Parts: sequence; C-alpha cells; structure tokens
Amino acid sequence: MITFLTVCTIRQLPQALALGESLHQHHPADSFVIGLCDDPSHLPTGFTIPYPTVLLSDLSIPDQDQLSQQYTPAEFVAACKPLFIKHLYARQPENTWLIYLDPSVYLYQPLTEVRSRYADATLMLTPHLLKPLTDNAYPDEKHFQNVGLYSSGFVGLRHTAETTRFLDWWSSRVPERAFARPCEGMYTDQIWLVLTPGLFEGVTIVKNPGWHLGLWNLHERPTDETSLVFLNYKGIVDQEGYFQAQTRVKISAYAAVQTRRQEYQKRLRQLNARAELSAIAPAYGLQPFKPPLKGWRKKTVESLRETVQFIETVDVPRNMK
Repeated sequence: MITFLTVCTIRQLPQALALGESLHQHHPADSFVIGLCDDPSHLPTGFTIPYPTVLLSDLSIPDQDQLSQQYTPAEFVAACKPLFIKHLYARQPENTWLIYLDPSVYLYQPLTEVRSRYADATLMLTPHLLKPLTDNAYPDEKHFQNVGLYSSGFVGLRHTAETTRFLDWWSSRVPERAFARPCEGMYTDQIWLVLTPGLFEGVTIVKNPGWHLGLWNLHERPTDETSLVFLNYKGIVDQEGYFQAQTRVKISAYAAVQTRRQEYQKRLRQLNARAELSAIAPAYGLQPFKPPLKGWRKKTVESLRETVQFIETVDVPRNMK
C-alpha cells in the first residue's frame, strides 16, 4: 500500500483536491492525506476537507510563531513540510511507501514503477533536468545548482531504518533554514536534497522522462498522452514557485500541455467556486512574497547592482592638499 501526502495552505486546497481526484482515479486502493499548513478556523463555514487531514497543531512545533514571523507563506510551508512527512511516516508500517506530492501535481497515469522497478529503494527523487542545457535561456545550469538538483515537489520514502535516519536529519535542518535565498546557499526544503545520495544508502534518482514534468523541464520532456505520468502545474497556473522568470519555455508552444492546463484550470474553478478557497490569505508566513523579477525589471535591477558594485570597488583618488 502507498500513502500519498500533500502539504498546502487553505488557498491551495483546490489544487490539493484536484490532486486527490487524480490519485483516486489512478491509485484507488491507496490512501491520500492532506497536511493543512494553515489555521483551520479560517476554513469557510460548513466546508469539510474530504480526505484525512493532519493539522499544524498535530505537529507541536515549539517555535511556530517565530518561524511564521521570519518566512513568507511558501517558505513557512517548506519549513513545516518535513515535519508533516515525519509525523505521517511514524504511523506507517515497515516497508510501505509514503509519497509526498506538491498540491500542484496532477497524475495522468499510475506510478506503477514504485512497486516494481523501485521496490527496493530507500528514497526516490526526481531531478529537475535529465539533459545538459544547450541554450542561453534562463535559468542556466548554475541556477539549478543554487536552487537544488532535485525537486522537492516529489519525494518517495520507503519505511526503513535508513529512511528514518534521513527524516531525522532533514527535519532537523529545514525548519530554521528554509529561506528562498539561492545566492546565500539556501533554498527552502529543496536544497538539502542535493546531499542525500552521498549521505544515505538506497537513494534512487528517477530518470523516467514522464515523471514530474514542470515549467523547468518541458523543453526536454515528452508531453504526449502515453508518456506523461505526472505534471506539476506550479508556476503554470499560479504565481507559486520561483521559475516564473524563466525564458526557456512558452506554454503556447506545447499544444498538449496547453490543453491539459485549460482542463486543469477549469476543474480548479469548479472546486473553488462554492467556498472561494483561493481568496483566503495564509495565516502563517507573515513576510511578503517577492516573485522573481523578469523582463525589463530584472535587467534594471541587475544594472543597478553592477553600478553599486562599481561604486563600492572603484579606487577614488583623495584630494591631497
């Protein structure tokens, strides 16, 4: 049996519910749990989440208020995500799978390889890229090194002693250092995954090109109906994530993805219509989200930074009298 988990705010619940529907279609015998990283009292009157739910209060985070003060909503969710995973994992039987998926993920085929090809793995990770970049578009390979080589939008964990060791390590590192500051060597919960193949045994990198398509890798992945297994709509249908400034991919150039996006957006509107969940601001993560700059704004900021650097480093002769 597989237990699937997502972690989301109330605003992201329509996506989480869409994910649940796709899991019910392709994994009807497996379970789906939602970790609500928000204040449940902010849910609309009479609204009930139709899946088992783990609340922040179930985690007993001692410095929750401090974390909320220092993070944006996205960073706060990332800070708490390993704790949600660890909480649910502790209740799993040995050798069963717990798979985390971003709420913005949607399945188009079952993950059959979990029980076959990857049955003996300890952890499963999906890389952002499967091929070297050959253009000058943004982001380049150095940027991927700064934000993490593996996407934390998917993490597969088989209940073993080694996985327990990984979760103890991950959940002790991330909460206090989940800032999205790639130039300072920090990038939410994701950057830590770079270390896992060297630190832990049984870490498997899934290179099936149909797994985990996203805004960051559409240029190298097949999008036809027979190949696509699951797609992460982060940054494609919302302003979540940090790849909106990318210049490599235009969704209009991918007819199959464009059609699926329209269908997905229609379903999100239906799921949101009655309760208007997407209009509810997250209760935690009080710092404002600053989306990545793009276009002329990005070029202007870069030019200003170069000017400041020049002013700070140029040797200005003193007036000697």
